[in-house]
Amino acid sequence: MKTKLNVIASTLLLVLAPAAMAAEVAVITLDNGANIRLKDDFTWEYIITETVIQPVQAAKAGITKQANVVTQPTIASAASIAAVTTPVAAPTVTMPTAAAINTQVSTTRLTAAALAQPELLGSTAKDGIKITLVDTKWKDDNVGLVFDFDSSSNEHVTLVEVEASFYNDQGELIKQENLQAWEAIPRMPDTYLRKGQHRQSDTLWIEDINQQQWQKQLISLKIVEIESR
Repeated sequence: MKTKLNVIASTLLLVLAPAAMAAEVAVITLDNGANIRLKDDFTWEYIITETVIQPVQAAKAGITKQANVVTQPTIASAASIAAVTTPVAAPTVTMPTAAAINTQVSTTRLTAAALAQPELLGSTAKDGIKITLVDTKWKDDNVGLVFDFDSSSNEHVTLVEVEASFYNDQGELIKQENLQAWEAIPRMPDTYLRKGQHRQSDTLWIEDINQQQWQKQLISLKIVEIESR
């Protein structure tokens, strides 16, 4: 399938060559219902998330404010020296109740196709480096992630930083973290990730993931940085 997608991407790029190049050149729906995004660098990726706009209603309660009572000093005349002066309290002021305020918030969630085909998640590739989630471990609400790495890059890779997005079993985004999934030890070439190698990461621990809400282990990965020597 990958060869077929690269051919489609190449054809589209030739057609669009006179125009300005863009990061995205086309979106194609596969036979299994999944959508893929073709890019101008001859790569492609699954479209697994969507933005959902939801209305939120907020209202301000009525505020009742009691004004302070201030008594001014009185100088009595001789005729009214025995009279009693009673201060007049200021009236109670009631602030009007504001009408309900309608606002909208946007949330990111997995598409229906991604929820129906979780195998689309948990793996990604860039510049000859492929990373795949292969194991998880638990300590209370901390989850440990173990990744497999495969390299077809000509570079000696020393660092792979990955953006990991965690989704609950309903497909709602619950957490996003950047992980140094592969990190070589300086001046130790044996720790570099080289072409043709298949290697496994150490366990990377992520805090505050509710195991009951993450039973399907829905996670998407995006390589954001690769360093090499």
